[in-house]
Amino acid sequence: MSEQYILVTGGAGYIGSHTVIELIQNGYKVVIVDNLINSSFDAVSRIEFIVGEKVPFFNVDLKDEKSLTKVFETYSIKSVIHFAALKAVGESTKIPLDYYDNNVNGTITLLKVMNNVNVKTIVFSSSATVYGDATRFENMIPIPEHCPNDPTNPYGKTKYVIEQIIHDLYNSDPEWRAAILRYFNPIGAHPSGLIGEDPLGIPNNLLPYLAQVAIGRREKLSIFGNDYNSHDGTPIRDYIHVVDLAKGHIASLSYLNNLESNKGLFREWNLGTGKGSTVFDVYHAFSKAVGRDLPYEVVGRRAGDVLDLTANPTRANTELEWFAEKSIEDACKDLWRWTTKNPFGFQLDNYKWTIFGEIEGNRLHTVDLDGFKVSITNYGATIQNIELNGDKLVLGFDNLESYQSSSNPFFGATVGRYANRIGNGGFTIDGKSFKTEINESENKTLHGGSQGFDKKQWLGPIVLKEDDNSVSLSFKYIDPNGSNGFPSDLETIVKYIVSPKNTLTIDFESQIVGNNGDVTALNLTNHSYFTLGDDVIDEYQVELSTPKYLALDSNQLPTGETKKLDSTSFKFGSQQFDDDFIINEANELLDTRSQDLKTLVNISSSSHSIKVSSTEPAFQLYTGDGIFVGEFKSRAGFAVEPSRPVNAINSSNAKQVILRKGETYGSKIQYEFA
Repeated sequence: MSEQYILVTGGAGYIGSHTVIELIQNGYKVVIVDNLINSSFDAVSRIEFIVGEKVPFFNVDLKDEKSLTKVFETYSIKSVIHFAALKAVGESTKIPLDYYDNNVNGTITLLKVMNNVNVKTIVFSSSATVYGDATRFENMIPIPEHCPNDPTNPYGKTKYVIEQIIHDLYNSDPEWRAAILRYFNPIGAHPSGLIGEDPLGIPNNLLPYLAQVAIGRREKLSIFGNDYNSHDGTPIRDYIHVVDLAKGHIASLSYLNNLESNKGLFREWNLGTGKGSTVFDVYHAFSKAVGRDLPYEVVGRRAGDVLDLTANPTRANTELEWFAEKSIEDACKDLWRWTTKNPFGFQLDNYKWTIFGEIEGNRLHTVDLDGFKVSITNYGATIQNIELNGDKLVLGFDNLESYQSSSNPFFGATVGRYANRIGNGGFTIDGKSFKTEINESENKTLHGGSQGFDKKQWLGPIVLKEDDNSVSLSFKYIDPNGSNGFPSDLETIVKYIVSPKNTLTIDFESQIVGNNGDVTALNLTNHSYFTLGDDVIDEYQVELSTPKYLALDSNQLPTGETKKLDSTSFKFGSQQFDDDFIINEANELLDTRSQDLKTLVNISSSSHSIKVSSTEPAFQLYTGDGIFVGEFKSRAGFAVEPSRPVNAINSSNAKQVILRKGETYGSKIQYEFA
């Protein structure tokens, strides 16, 4: 039987994205469907970054029956968790037809398709709004599932209608299994701070609005009434951490899956804490997380508001064995972490992305800071373009196919596991020998093999605005044990930091993960070819920081000798370089990032200049004499590759390229342009 998946509609949204993460971390395979009307694909890339794997994604509207059917035909879907819906209460009163069309008609199409392909298990994301004003009944606070339904706005009515449709479907066919989850006030964010609520326009809910007050996007919080019969006069609501809520969906899915094989079910569960908190309770908890009191103003009561709407979660506690575990304080801390990292949600003014090629999820990410523009693609975590005031400063292709070609000379790529050359097709660690792929001449492994990091689809990026107005893009790749002959599962994160000072910094970090090995050989760098405005590099002025380089034999492997240039200041002219220059012969650090950046080389033309700095002990300087690809000819650009010395794994320098489980490999490169 083919592997079975959970389809999550609206999986790029606030609650959906957190649920996808929890599903994957609990061993489920997931497919996401989302039309991105009120969500962002950046949430999907961040989900993948967090869980460390690709997640199939379809940009499909649920009303598109043909496209939705194709999703079910492409993947073996076992069950559906259905979030996709328009969800703003206030907006629903202004455009009710849109809400009924999207929420109800979209669900009908989904149920039709599920019925056609015989997928009859659904977890439906409903809402406590189906209860309406539960205070109008005696003994219904906290609210139990048997409280009468009487929603008071179009949004709540769409949820109520959908519940009835699913119930009628179950009555017509008892093979259906349906969990109806009614939840109250989701708050908080993922503890990583990488995903959270990203409301479009003015937030409708208390904490997202308060978060925007805290970062200066809103002037103050309006508190609607302080004359209620509560301990501080403000209304009482049931606030639940979004991660607890996500776990509730998994608990209900597990409950449905564990039913007897011939048994169906339609059952409602409240997901809440059962503990009410006032508006001021939440205000004070969030102010504590922020570290200061936030401005607010008490205004008159809001029409329709009532004293207390708290959940009675007893049924979920007993039947699903699910309990809300996180506190209001936890949620406020996580929300503030998300807010400070992402003050404008997933949106940044200086960043945009476009689809790049036919690989699913591959994109080209561009940061533009007042004329300093850097573009990086997921494929190979590759620098595709660097521009300064309209002048291109790096060689790159305008299509993915050229990067995939075997003739691509590693333009802009993150290369590894092992940059530069390994001699004799392998290495030995702790008495155990490992054979790596030979992909250069008869006995050398070049840049990690023919299917190295440059040919891999990297996850992410996580795009963040840094304190100095730089923009960072972090990519992740998990290379499996045995890849090109290298042992152990290896997780690598490459972080590009684009600075307004026309500076690009690259931070590399790797660790062994999983249980498929505890040691590997590692040497990472970026393999960009730079051009400074002239057609060929002959007239470029070079200023090296060291004259020392490794003597190489006929196989371009070190002989053990160190040589010196006569001068460290020269023009390239007709000189050819493919040499490893040594900055720090004594280095034995595995993570060099604690060291100061040292200038390796300054190179300038009549138009522009570049200064390359690094924490690394060596750098390869290559004049690009072997470039013959597409429009690019010999010496169209030069490469500066800071890294560990060539073939260090087979030399006395091996300590600095052997990574063991529990250790961290790291390095840093910086390019300054003028």
